[in-house]
This record gives sequence, C-alpha cells and structure tokens, in this order.
Amino acid sequence: MLIDIENLSFCYPDGLEDVFSGLNLQIDSGWKLGVVGGNGRGKTTFLKLLSGELKGRGRITANMNFVRFPCEISDESKTAYELFYEIAPEAELWRLQKEIGLLNLEEDILYRPFNTLSGGERTKFLLAAAFAQEAFPLIDEPTDHLDLIGRKYLAEYLNRKNGFIVISHDRAFLDGCCNRILAFEKTETLITRGNYSVYYTEREKRKAAEESKKEKLESERARLRRSAARAAVWGASAESAISNKNGRLSDSHAVIDRGFLSAKSAKTQKRAKVIAERYSRAEEGIKDLLKGYGEVEALRLQPQKFFRAQYAELRDICVRTDKKLLLNGFNLDISEGERIAVVGGNGRGKSTLLKLICGILGEQFKISGEIAVSPRLKISYVPQMCKIEGYIGAYAREYGMDEWYLKAILSKFGFAEKDFDRDMKVFSQGQKKKCALARSICEKANMYIWDEPLNYLDISAREQIEQAVISSGATLLFVEHDAAFIKNVATRIIELK
Repeated sequence: MLIDIENLSFCYPDGLEDVFSGLNLQIDSGWKLGVVGGNGRGKTTFLKLLSGELKGRGRITANMNFVRFPCEISDESKTAYELFYEIAPEAELWRLQKEIGLLNLEEDILYRPFNTLSGGERTKFLLAAAFAQEAFPLIDEPTDHLDLIGRKYLAEYLNRKNGFIVISHDRAFLDGCCNRILAFEKTETLITRGNYSVYYTEREKRKAAEESKKEKLESERARLRRSAARAAVWGASAESAISNKNGRLSDSHAVIDRGFLSAKSAKTQKRAKVIAERYSRAEEGIKDLLKGYGEVEALRLQPQKFFRAQYAELRDICVRTDKKLLLNGFNLDISEGERIAVVGGNGRGKSTLLKLICGILGEQFKISGEIAVSPRLKISYVPQMCKIEGYIGAYAREYGMDEWYLKAILSKFGFAEKDFDRDMKVFSQGQKKKCALARSICEKANMYIWDEPLNYLDISAREQIEQAVISSGATLLFVEHDAAFIKNVATRIIELK
C-alpha cells in the first residue's frame, strides 16, 4: 500500500512561513523509513499531519490507520494494563504480550503503575502498545531514554517489523533498522534507498559537487567582474570622445569621425551589456547554490594546554551512598589529548564519575581512594540536567565569551531570534542543555567534561561537534549513548559494570 502525499502545505497559526510548501511524496507502507533533518524542519509536524492531528492544505491518501508514538497518557498512576485499553480499546492483549516479550520486558510491568516504570520501560511499553494495534506506526524519537544496549536491541526489534516511519537523531540506530531515509534538507526533500550511512555518502557526494560548482561560479564571477570593469572604461572613453566639443581628440589634432566612434561606442557598450548580463547570471547562480549552505561554517573548540601532560589520576576509588555502591576500586588516568567515552547501563555511576573529577559530588556520597586533579586545571563541564536562568547576553558575559559566537552556535542548534530575548529559566530542558553545551564549546579550557551532550541535537549538529572536537585536539571525558559519536570521537572507552 502507498501513502500518497500531494501538494501538501502547512503553516502554524503563529508561524511566519510554511513548514511545508507544495510537498509531494509517495511512501510504501513496507518501507522501514527513517526521517532526518535539522531542528525546525518539520519532522514531528510531518507525523502529526499523517496521523490527522494537524490539518494542512493539499491531500494525503492512505488506505490504513496510523498510530503515533509517543501517545499521551491520561493518568500515570494507572497500571500499564489499564492504559493499554485506553490507548487501544480494540486491540487484543495477546498481541501486547507478544511485543513485550520481543522487547525483552517482563510481563509484570503490565500490572505496575505507569509512573513507577523507568524511562526505558515506558518507552518499550508504549512501542509495544503501538505495534499491538492494526495500524501503521509513526515513531518519534524512541531512543531518548535508552542506553547503548537498549538502543541496539530496539533497532533489532524494529528491523524485524514490516513497515514504519521513525524519526531519530541516532545514526547507528537508523543504520540498524531502516532501509530508506527521508531527509528534510534546507532546500529540498529527498528519499534515499538504504540506511543512514548510504544517505550520508550520497549527501557528501552532492556537497562535493556543489562545492566544485560553487568554486567554478566564483572564478567565473571574478573574471566577469574584471571584464565588466574594463568594458565600462572602454565605453566611458568612447563616450568622452564623441562628446568632445571641439570635434578633436584630446591628445591629437585629428578630426574625429563621429560615425566611426558612435559605431565603436555602441559595439563596446553592447559588449559591456553582454558581460554584465553574464556576470548577473553568475551572481544568481551563486545565490541559488548558497541557499543550501546554511551550515557551512564549522564549530570551533579552543582548548588550552595545561602545564603538564597528565591531567587527572584516580586510584582505588570507591563511591557509595547509604543505599548503593557506585564505584568500587576504580582506577583512571587522563592524559592530554585523550577523548575518553564512559559507557555502561543506567545507574552504573557514569555521571557520578564525571562529577567526582569536577569536584562537585554531593555530601551524600562517601568517597575513598586517591584523586589527583590539579586545582589549576580548568574544566568546562556540561551536566546531564541543566539549571540555568537569565538572559543569553548576560550568560555570555558571565563566562567571558563572545556573545555573537554563542548565539551563532545556538542558531545552529535550532534557536530562533526571538529566543535570544527570553529568560532562560522559561526554556525547556532541551534548550537549557543546548545553552550549556554552546557555552562549553565557546569556553577556553584545559579539559572538557560532557554528560550526554548530544541530547536534543539533530544529526547535523552532532556531526559538527564531532568535527570540532577531533580537529581541535581537545581533551574530553564524556558520557554518551550515541554509538556513532563514540566510534568517531573516542580514543578510549571505559565501561562501568
């Protein structure tokens, strides 16, 4: 079956421009379709238009029902079993039980209050509920509360399904479960046959071709500019000769043949006009090409060298609370230029380790062992949860950084101009996290410590951060669940078990 989209346009009531304008697509219901694109490009809006939650102009034809993940929960104190029959009153329980088993969940979660489930359990239950229905699944960011292993299992689960549409910023996840990629790019919408890696390869080829075309146009524009300038001088000289009141050339006593000069001037001016038109076409070609170059400028990290190569030493570290042992006999050395990924399941002490090195672990933690981190070592820290307030300009001044560059990075992260005039205390947690990461990128530090820095960022921003970290030679200790980021960035991986 086909999902046929014809001339679809949509604009939010308070929007300044259309999210979609004249969109035409055909999607096979058997595709495992991954949707990618920058923040604000309309990915979630697209799913809502398909499901009928939003109404646009144009036509969507599909001989099927849609179910969207995540769905709204009416009362989180109810059991998952009760919520299932609210979400899907006509669905059969055995289908839900089957999907729960495929997602490696214990069936007893059905009889527990929804608000007692972990983030990962909630995600898996809602996905199981979606696939238990006789409907086509529209899945929006299913990996947010899953660790590396959970994301891998979820990709394998989806890869066994017949068809779905999924939005994700996790490249390894998309590679593991998708056979088509729908990309909402800056100037066009493309469907690529293959997973994200195939799409990425094709996109880089297009970028290389566009860059080559841009260089040729720039060269042609420069040549035509010089030709136009010369033609303008010739034309002015001829006009000057024709308008000579004495009928003689200024540097001789010869009488001017005005007919000859008029013909020559006309020919020169015609040539100048032709050159000007070619120059104008080259200018327009450059402008059209640059419409898709909104993200060309690279992010830059500015790490500072420390006076010694060894940045931190941890020996036989134990960290516990009254209820739990988090680190036991842990050892770690961090040297200049290392990029160390800390991985492990939820609750294994990853964030605790980062806070320990930063020296900000709370008093409720009991610590033993030897920690050698110089007080002179400047660390730029991005926490997992950010509590910030005030205005962005004051935030930049507080940290002694260039306000313009901070705002430029936030623009790359999907911030609109109006966001710069709002108090950050009203920002979503995602926006606050982006502010903290942008601030860290701007900071000049000896070592960067980031706790899940990629949350809420689109793929383009993740790739830019990768390039910035690698090219800068920065020393980085980080926790992240994006397998592609870890593979591309980390020089060493530490697993907490």
